[in-house]
Amino acid sequence: MGVLVGLIGSLMGVGGGFLVVPLLIRGMKFAPEAATAASLGIVFLSALSGTFANARRKRIDYGTGIVLAVATLPGAWLGRVVIRSISPQVFAYSFGGLLIGVALYVFFVKLKSGKSLLRGTPREVTDSEGQVYRYEANWPVGFAVSLGIGVISSLFGIGGGIVLVPFLVLVYAMPQVCATAVAQFTFLFASAMGVVKAVLDGQMTDAGWRVVTVLGLGVIVGAHVGVAVAKKLPERAFRAMLSVLIIGVAATMFWKRP
Repeated sequence: MGVLVGLIGSLMGVGGGFLVVPLLIRGMKFAPEAATAASLGIVFLSALSGTFANARRKRIDYGTGIVLAVATLPGAWLGRVVIRSISPQVFAYSFGGLLIGVALYVFFVKLKSGKSLLRGTPREVTDSEGQVYRYEANWPVGFAVSLGIGVISSLFGIGGGIVLVPFLVLVYAMPQVCATAVAQFTFLFASAMGVVKAVLDGQMTDAGWRVVTVLGLGVIVGAHVGVAVAKKLPERAFRAMLSVLIIGVAATMFWKRP
């Protein structure tokens, strides 16, 4: 499971929490607070591994990443506060609806960078293969969007890249390979903040730490594999398989055990 989460996370720029949280809630009977706390630990490891691999390939624009990461921090803290007031049933239905949206996005939306929708600061990234990527970054809008993404990420225990990557590609006109790298770098910090808040609030259980440790080993392997095959995998087939998987996971969130 950890390898799968790491692989998908590095390919799509997401933390894989949308797979981990349902597994913990439905498969291992975790409470939402404990499941999302453990998932954030997995997101952190996935983002750490993916960031390390992308850094070696010089795909990360650290200037943009730092601005977005700082913006997610207060949102990530707030997300852990909000989850304490949500009932398990409401959380399950909300998460299931989120997953359906994710599945539709993965299957139907193919992002293509082009002209920036907003004027901003010109940015340029040259990767280890000499490929040059250019785009424009509007800092105020990016900061505001990342603040909201931080709340969603921490509340549901997911990476949030499913929102951030499309934003970077469509609004900043950032090439997807760079957007994925920046998203993972950003949620390295957001997930860390979420974990810290969860620990302080007593939401990270002993079982949660064991899940983080065991799945984390697989995540590290999967993230490196994903970065290596990002340009070789048939995209359409991958998207179709992933969409079916996510729909199946969503169904488990709407199904209530007797």
